[in-house]
Parts: sequence; C-alpha cells; structure tokens
Amino acid sequence: MPEAGYTVVALAGGSLEPDFRAAGYTAANKAYLPIKGAPMLERVLRAFRGARSVGRIRVVTQPDAFAAAFGERANALADDVIAPGGGLIDSMLAGFAGLAPDQRVLVSATDLALLTPSSIDVFTARADEVAKDADIGYGFVSRHVHDAKYPHVRHTWVHLHEGVFCGAGISMLRAGSVAQTADLLRRVAALRKSPLRLAMLFSPSTWLRMLTGSARIAELEARADEMSGLRCRGVLCDVPELAVNVDRLADLRMVETLLH
Repeated sequence: MPEAGYTVVALAGGSLEPDFRAAGYTAANKAYLPIKGAPMLERVLRAFRGARSVGRIRVVTQPDAFAAAFGERANALADDVIAPGGGLIDSMLAGFAGLAPDQRVLVSATDLALLTPSSIDVFTARADEVAKDADIGYGFVSRHVHDAKYPHVRHTWVHLHEGVFCGAGISMLRAGSVAQTADLLRRVAALRKSPLRLAMLFSPSTWLRMLTGSARIAELEARADEMSGLRCRGVLCDVPELAVNVDRLADLRMVETLLH
C-alpha cells in the first residue's frame, strides 16, 4: 500500500565539480556546499520536511558524507539515507527501491537553494490537478514569471507554441513506472541540457517544430506516452524557486546574494 503523502527521493550523489574545487571548496559534492552557514542539502531537506504534502523523505547520497555533515540532525532531515548508484538514473532507481508501485514520488535535485515548503505544496497541488492519473509529471516553469522575479538567473529555455519555459528541479513519478522506463530516462538524462537534441529523440518532426517554436505541450506529452508506454504529463507550476539551481560557482554566489 502507498504511504500517505508524497515520498521524496532527493538526489545528492556524485562528486564536486571542478570550479568549486578550484575555489577551495572540499565538500563531498555540491549538495554539501555551505550557504548562509548550513549545507545546501539541509536547506532543501528542511523545505521538504516543512511541506504539508510530503510524508517520507529519502535522500540518495554517500551515507558517510551525510552522517559527517549532520550528525545528530540526520534523522530529523531524512527518514532513509540510500547509497547512490553509478549514475543519475541508477541513483534514482536506488531511491525508489522497495516503494509500493502506486506511491506518488517527488524526485528532486538538491541544489535548489531557494526551495520553500510552500513552493513544494504548490507543485504537489498542481500535480494533483493536472497529473492525477499520470505515471510521470514533468515540472516546468514559465520564463515570464521566472524573469519577473529572478531576471539574472540563467537557464536553458525551450520555445514552444504556448510560451517559453525551463525545467523545474522537481518532478512527480509513480514508483512502479520507474523500472519500466529506466532506459528511456537514461537517454533523456544524457540530453537534458540540449532541448533540440532531446527533441530529436522524440522524432525528426518534433525537432523541426521545436526549432521553429511551434511544438505544443500536448503533442510532446502524447509522444512521451508513445515512447514510454506510460502516461506522461507536463506540470506547469509557475513558482520560480523550483527552477533556481546551483550548477556552477557563479550560481552559488548569486543565491548567496539573493538570500542575504
């Protein structure tokens, strides 16, 4: 039986990127970078802990790094600490292990330094509205809303018929769908920073329509259904904090300024 509320799978594996190391940081990976006196991972997990729609929190990270960073606070931040796999999708699969097939799961990056409990609850309410019967609900944010609040934050923007969007750092998945679509997710993850190459994965016609900005959200959803054998829906959630992530040193400096 699925548990009450959403289960969170927060991905905090991998190693520290070179630009952070060059600046003198020695954290296990960027999730552990300090922001205003606390690791960024702690900010993210506390946001999930404070969200009304969240039940259980699983963090996929190096257990020794998590224990060293948080000590006695560890149990308050996460219910389960799971060792990562060899890559992004294998780590995600590890985070889903043992969950009931119908459990609704929030898969989250852990570099969302501005994440708040309310932003999470807005996303889950939106997912319940537009992706209630979906297996995968991909979060995305409108550029006009994002730029109105954070005009200097860089993103990979996608031009569609309905507008210009970027991906959110949170998406919804039904736990039983993950193993079925693992190979497709690996291909998507490898191309996630290149919208046009990702469009070619869908089809040449989709690539052309993406190139001209004429592709519609509904046709991308339908093609994703065909490719995966699952029900895939976009979850447009215009809360820009869901999309402000820390990929490089300049991003870290920017969020430090925003949180000042």
